[in-house]
Amino acid sequence: RKLREWLGLDAAPPPQTGSVALLPGLVPLYGWVGAASEDRLTIAEQNLLGAVPVHPTQANVREPFALQVQDESMMPRYEPGEIVYLAPNRWPPRGKYVVLETTDGHGYLKQLLRRDADCVILHQLNPDEDLVFENARIRAVHAVVGSG
Repeated sequence: RKLREWLGLDAAPPPQTGSVALLPGLVPLYGWVGAASEDRLTIAEQNLLGAVPVHPTQANVREPFALQVQDESMMPRYEPGEIVYLAPNRWPPRGKYVVLETTDGHGYLKQLLRRDADCVILHQLNPDEDLVFENARIRAVHAVVGSG
């Protein structure tokens, strides 16, 4: 940097620190913060648990990632500790599973029932209930494309 300054060249931007470089064929594995049904979901390095092999259905997905299931709200379909593989910002057909991120930072792994003009309705298995999310409260919806 000093040499570039002395030569009158623009100073090079500082190197990116803290970013994790994954080997080819791996996707980042994140976890929720906490262990309740309304856990914080932050897809950031502080929640990075490691890396897992890319799921075959993520082969042509831009920026795929995986999450480790933390709670029992979707048992018996998804067990705590199980890994779900996601396609970011993709809406699946009705009846499939999603991770919905809210604007206040919560993440919900649920089944998509329907999407209306003003809200999204998800289904939770344990306890059996439907959850309604106003569109203004939704930051992103990620389609679950595999598990294991």
